[in-house]
Amino acid sequence: MRYRLSMASADRVTVSLDASIVAQTREQLGEPLAELGDAAIVERALDAYLLRRMFDATQAASGLSDEEAERVAYEELAASRRERRLGA
Repeated sequence: MRYRLSMASADRVTVSLDASIVAQTREQLGEPLAELGDAAIVERALDAYLLRRMFDATQAASGLSDEEAERVAYEELAASRRERRLGA
């Protein structure tokens, strides 16, 4: 199968994937995304993978343990939610 993946700019990249890989990806992403097209599913999976890689690299560079990194992440999430509530 061929999929045209949209990028932030007008550039496009075409990749060939086995249909079973896309089906497995769709299954892993879960029910809420079942209505998305194949290209959107592949794009979501790639985004999630890259985000995880970025998170891992940032955590490694910070020198924080898993527990410390999780604590900081929850603190930042709570602060962000407070800011949104106050700004709304």
